[in-house]
Amino acid sequence: MAARGELPTPRFQPLHPAPRSRLIVAFVAGPLAWLVAVCITAVVLHRTQAIEIGLLIAFASFLVGVLVLSLLRAARRRQESRYADHG
Repeated sequence: MAARGELPTPRFQPLHPAPRSRLIVAFVAGPLAWLVAVCITAVVLHRTQAIEIGLLIAFASFLVGVLVLSLLRAARRRQESRYADHG
């Protein structure tokens, strides 16, 4: 709470919500990625190197996740700084 005479600190609110198309892509891409992973696993299970390929898939999905989250965080920080400069 702000003390008497102090203004409250404004909370960050995005200037523009995420476009609907981007939200739809996000909700569709996740299950599709799992479907592709399941299909690859089904094909690979007939081979002896299934564990190695499974580990590579898990590592690749981890790297993609880290990359996407890093980009989203950077975009969020840019938007926060823009909001702070104009507000």
